[in-house]
Amino acid sequence: MTSHSPRDQFATEFENIIRNRRATRVYADEPLDAVDVRRLLELSLEAPSAFNIQSRAIVRIEDPEVRQKVVEAAGGQKQVANAPLLLAFIGEPTGWKRGIPRLIETNKATGLWDEVAAAEREASMISFHEAREKKGLSREFAIRDAMIAASFAMVTASAFGWASSPMTGFSEQKVKEAIGAGDTDVAVALLLAIGVPGEFPAHPGRFEFEQRAYTDRYEA
Repeated sequence: MTSHSPRDQFATEFENIIRNRRATRVYADEPLDAVDVRRLLELSLEAPSAFNIQSRAIVRIEDPEVRQKVVEAAGGQKQVANAPLLLAFIGEPTGWKRGIPRLIETNKATGLWDEVAAAEREASMISFHEAREKKGLSREFAIRDAMIAASFAMVTASAFGWASSPMTGFSEQKVKEAIGAGDTDVAVALLLAIGVPGEFPAHPGRFEFEQRAYTDRYEA
């Protein structure tokens, strides 16, 4: 009889979660437990972000009128209309301007940084972000942080026995207007529908490993 360590068991379970995740567009007419939804949101926000400034946010879309506007912005996609849980992942291009002072104060209060370290880190982070802003890259990097959080949400949903459907096909401006951010510079990186699966799509397949994973040099 082969024995498996807790690490091996966890690794196998986690691998199954990853390999069995499918984009699912049909959901059971079954509400999600509010406590578990809160856990999913909290775990999604555990995702890493540049300098831990956390220039990303999640908007849970509950109001029927807001949902309908988002459905229209997404071209009437059924999963947007019918999923028990609909999330918008937001990137904040200028979030660093309020995030850095908050991070500094938090890390000083917890003793992670002393005054000298805090001053050095603050100057370094501000310089980095100002340079990125001048190059017009702030939006791109904020979207990256939001997408990492969205990935955490998809994996967490699968671990909870739920299904999800990530979507990039929508009018960003219309979604922003629907959630009250129409006149801001934030970016809507992704919409994510989540619910108890009402269908179980087959694995669509992946390209050969050797064609998608390289060492040292990218090969087109």
